[in-house]
Amino acid sequence: MAKTQPTLRSYLACYALYIGLIIPGTVAVFLLWRNAILALLAAFMGRSQANRLIYLASMVLLGLGAFILVMAAEPYLRNGMPRKQLMRRFRKLVIPLAIAGALALLVLTIV
Repeated sequence: MAKTQPTLRSYLACYALYIGLIIPGTVAVFLLWRNAILALLAAFMGRSQANRLIYLASMVLLGLGAFILVMAAEPYLRNGMPRKQLMRRFRKLVIPLAIAGALALLVLTIV
């Protein structure tokens, strides 16, 4: 595949998509899953001693996953610019986030 030199417009598009991925995507999914985990704990565990450990462990895993996504997304998107793959790479990142958010909403509505 032929590489082209990215333009200023390409960089603006890349970082606009990156910011759009971070703020509404990662933060929203993190907050949705936080509420979903709290609802699941309340529904299935009651007032168990393990609630705190489960909650903290799940928040660590969610936070670590969000951090890895944010750190990996920028070079992944930026390296897609010369190959004209910016939107395809963005979709590869945003579709799983959207599915995770929809799944959290489903859990919140069911529980």
